Amino acid sequence: MNDSTPDKLERLLRRDAHAPVSDAGFTARVMGALPPRAQSIHHAWLSPALILGSAALGSALAIAFAPVGANVVQGFFDLASSRTLTQAAMSGLAMTGALLLYAIVLALDTE
Repeated sequence: MNDSTPDKLERLLRRDAHAPVSDAGFTARVMGALPPRAQSIHHAWLSPALILGSAALGSALAIAFAPVGANVVQGFFDLASSRTLTQAAMSGLAMTGALLLYAIVLALDTE
């Protein structure tokens, strides 16, 4: 076998791959038997608006249910200085977690 045989075989296979396959009308019958496509009303802005609204609501709830005297900004300063168990730091982490969760949901949305 010489070096040109695989190239010749590949050319033959590629040429045959482009040739139409006779199915005696099978494809047309199957496509005709399928039910019509459902008309869906899809607004491109609806899904991101719902997820962003949910993120805002989750953040507001994280702040609202934070312990009394827990300042979210102070919590981020506490986290920056490695004081993670303060009430402010916990409320900041809760708010960040809510935003992260909704960001992941938005990123994984495949529609």
